[in-house]
Amino acid sequence: MILCDIGNSFAKFYDGKKVERLKIDEIFRYADRRVCYINVNERIAKELSSLHKWLDLSPFIDFTTSYEGMGIDRQVLCTLVDDGVVVDAGSAITVDVMESGKHKGGFITPGLRFLLEDFSAISSRLRIAAVESVELDRLPLNTKDAMSYGIIKPLVLAIEQFGKRVYCTGGDGEILANYCANSCYDELMIFKAMMKIVQRNSLC
Repeated sequence: MILCDIGNSFAKFYDGKKVERLKIDEIFRYADRRVCYINVNERIAKELSSLHKWLDLSPFIDFTTSYEGMGIDRQVLCTLVDDGVVVDAGSAITVDVMESGKHKGGFITPGLRFLLEDFSAISSRLRIAAVESVELDRLPLNTKDAMSYGIIKPLVLAIEQFGKRVYCTGGDGEILANYCANSCYDELMIFKAMMKIVQRNSLC
């Protein structure tokens, strides 16, 4: 059995050993395989329903929240955490707070790469390829560090304000985990959560 997390531009497949990242128009190479998936891409929802060996996990997710319009991927991630802050740092960064198994709410901010692009749109002098390693306990004394500080420090403060353990995943999750106290990073977090849903409902 293969697990698949489908986003708006890419899909990630996990076979229990490795993760494969494919563009959306390439995912149908798995059409004849047994795949359990979650999907936030409305454009291909109808096509996915025609794949008879594919199983949509969304009806099996036991998750309730007062948050309106919460993505299925965020819901799945939160099922893995009873108490803590769940951070998925991709193109956008989502932050959700769980307390005693209940979802308290969350927020969304642009991802690190989009924030860097915003700087470069302001001035060519404000252009760096990636967020630099920076110390958050003292003010920067050069522009590169100042930009990284300006991006990372507000995010860390917003995430740590809840005083809970921080669970990071996503492409830039490891960067944020390195700055947040009492944090961990797991690139397979979404697939571990999906596997628990599969096993709990005896779907394999």
